[in-house]
Amino acid sequence: MTAGVVHIVGVAIEIGPLIRQRCSWCGAVLVDCDLRLMGFEERTPPEERRPATWTSGGLVEIDGNMTTVVDHEDGAVLPANSCGLLDPAVTA
Repeated sequence: MTAGVVHIVGVAIEIGPLIRQRCSWCGAVLVDCDLRLMGFEERTPPEERRPATWTSGGLVEIDGNMTTVVDHEDGAVLPANSCGLLDPAVTA
């Protein structure tokens, strides 16, 4: 049994040096980065200076500071701990 919440990954948005990715269902923030605050090796080309983001449409479980990918098949029922199964009043 897990205490985490499974989220449905949305599109990663980049505006200037800011990158944010949210859950498509409830809006929880999954990735929130300011590239100006990240360190990179000098030899890393600017186009490669990006944090990792989740695959849009995938499922990720967040449990405290731990985030993991949840295996699922297209059309499969959401896991019992998914935000998609919460009362709509909670995620509106």
